[in-house]
This record gives sequence, structure tokens and C-alpha cells, in this order.
Amino acid sequence: MTATTVADVRRPPKSLLGTLLGVSTMTIMASATITPALPGMERHFAGEPHAQLLVRLVLTLPGLLIMLSAPLLARVSGRTRRVPVLAACLALYTVGGGSGLVLDSLSGLLVGRALLGVGIAGIMTTSTALLADHHPTREHGRVLGLQGAAMGFGGVVALLLGGVLADGSWRGPFAVYLLAVPLLVLVLRFVPEAAVQPSEGVSEGTPWQRRSLGLYALMFLGVVAFYTVPTQAPFWLAEVGGAGPAVAGALIAAVNLAMTLVGLNYRRLHTRWNFAVLATAMFAALAVGLFLIGSAGTLWTAGLGMVVVGVGVGLLNPTSNGWLVASVSPGARTKALGLLTSALFLGQFSSPLIAQPVIDTVGLGTTFVLAGALAAVVAGALTITRLPRRS
Repeated sequence: MTATTVADVRRPPKSLLGTLLGVSTMTIMASATITPALPGMERHFAGEPHAQLLVRLVLTLPGLLIMLSAPLLARVSGRTRRVPVLAACLALYTVGGGSGLVLDSLSGLLVGRALLGVGIAGIMTTSTALLADHHPTREHGRVLGLQGAAMGFGGVVALLLGGVLADGSWRGPFAVYLLAVPLLVLVLRFVPEAAVQPSEGVSEGTPWQRRSLGLYALMFLGVVAFYTVPTQAPFWLAEVGGAGPAVAGALIAAVNLAMTLVGLNYRRLHTRWNFAVLATAMFAALAVGLFLIGSAGTLWTAGLGMVVVGVGVGLLNPTSNGWLVASVSPGARTKALGLLTSALFLGQFSSPLIAQPVIDTVGLGTTFVLAGALAAVVAGALTITRLPRRS
């Protein structure tokens, strides 16, 4: 019998898997929850200087803090223990996210979002690492696909609930962050540490090898293109069809619904196609979906574009996480996932900063089309080079 993780002996209890999947929903809910509230927030703070840009940074500032803190927290959890880091970051998530219920200045909101970002960084790296730690290599496609589905489902709930709450007040969606409290209790009750040893089928790669660097770049580019949707779609949907917060939230939730369906079927997809093919399909779907959104003349066309974008996003996390986990040794897992998390949220933070000058020059619709063009270029490059190739 080859050296394996403890999880190779028997499948972990469903309570452990369910808790870690629930925790994973918190990461996507962190941003998606307040998306429908952006127009109301912009109106509320219209008198503050640079309100238009700062309101969008309320959505994306956590990405900057995640980019900076994820590698550090990954190193801490790798050298000490992962569960205490996860529990502490869930507590920080609750405080930082829920602060929007009481704070009444953009500067205060940005401080709270910064704390939220540090919490998300620890949640992202430790929850994915714990999923991989507690399950054998042959199960990684299944559990990481389920993680993607859980994140998509969490996004659907967050956007629909956030849209309804935003109709009453722009502060309403911030209450959703308090859902992290019961999850913290479940983590302390059901998630133990895992004794990790080298697993069969896992290379001894490092977080800085060429393949890993390529995956970080793919994650960054995919998120830059995709994140035009949560940051700009509420304004574009209002322009195209007069959509209010609830309608905008429902349409953007279509992204997460498609993401959920892809995650539930990801194991089958990866059985048939390798990671390189799935990454190409991911960028192709982003390209088509963003073009449909940007060229939409009706909400129906925009909604179709959201669904297609959701297919691409549904492939993004399980493909990137699974490819990286398969490319590095278990001992390097948290560090590599921390760097991948940094690339993801650097893309989130950068997206509105890149998009805003383009919007000012060519308008919202053309900006979506150009984001789709970026995704198409990456898909074309992957088709030609298939770098990195290993599946």
C-alpha cells in the first residue's frame, strides 16, 4: 500500500464535507451580496468626493487585502494548524462584513471591507486545503466540483437575498455576512486537522514552478474579464432595461446558478476532458457571454449572456484549484493555494480600475465586449499553446 492521506483509509463524515462546503459559500457571498446595493449606495454617498469610484471599491477592496494576506495566512496555517486559522478568519469575516450595517461613511466602510478581505483570505486557503487534505487524490475532482457548486449556490442565495434587502435599504445586504456565525460553530464542532502525507498521483512540484505561475496568470485574467459583471452589470442592466436592484440581483444570480450546475457535473467533465481543455472552454464561455451582455438590447439577451458567463465561471475555480493541487506536493499545497487566491482577488481589485477609464471612453456596453475580447484572446492562446499542458 502506497503512502496516502488519512482520508484514503475511509471517506470522511458528511458533516465535515458539508461544513467545509458551507464555509466555501462565504467566499463568493462576500462580494456578490452587496452587488445589488451599489446604485443605492452611490446615491447615498453622492456628496462625497470620488463617490462613483469609491463605491465600486467597497465591492472590490477586499481583493487587495486578500492579495496581500493570503500568502501570509497560507504560510501560517501550513506551519501551524489550519482549523484555528479558519475559525479566526470566520470571526474576522463576520465583524468586517457586518460593519456595513452601522457605519455611515465610505472611509469607514472601506476599513470594514479591508478586515473582511483578511478574513476571506484565510477562509479561501484553509477551506480548499482542508478539502484536499481530508480526501484522497481520486476524490479531488468530486469534492472540488462540489465546492464550486456550493460557491455558485451561495452566490444565488446572496444575490437574490441581497437584491430583496437592497430594495428596502442599501444597508440590508450587509446582514447576510452574519451567516458566518453558525458556520464558525460547525467548524469548531465537525472539522478536525488532517495528517497529510504524500499522496499517489501528486507531483512534487512547488508553488513557483512554471506550471503554477501559468495557473496564477490564467486565474488573474479570467477574473479581470468576469468581474466586469458584478461591478458594472447593475448599471448596464438599468440602462438597457430599467432594471432595479431586485431584477439586477436576479439576473446576476443566473451566473451563480449556471456555476452551481457546472460544479455539480464537474467530475464528469474532468473524466472526459483534461484541465487544459476545460480552461480553454472556460475562457471561450466568458468571451461569448460577455459579448452577449455588451451587445444586449433587452434584458433577455443580457440574461442569456449571464448564463453563458456562469458556465465559464463554474469551470474557473474547480479547474484552477484542481490543476494546482495536482501539480504541487501536499506540503506546498497551502502556499500554492494562497498564491492562487492572491491572483484571484488581485483580478477582482484590478477589474474596476481597468474598466472605469474604458467606460468613460467608450461606454458600458463596449466595455463588456472588450472584456469578452480579452477572454477570447486567452482562449485562442490556450488552444494554440496549451500551456501549461499537464492534466
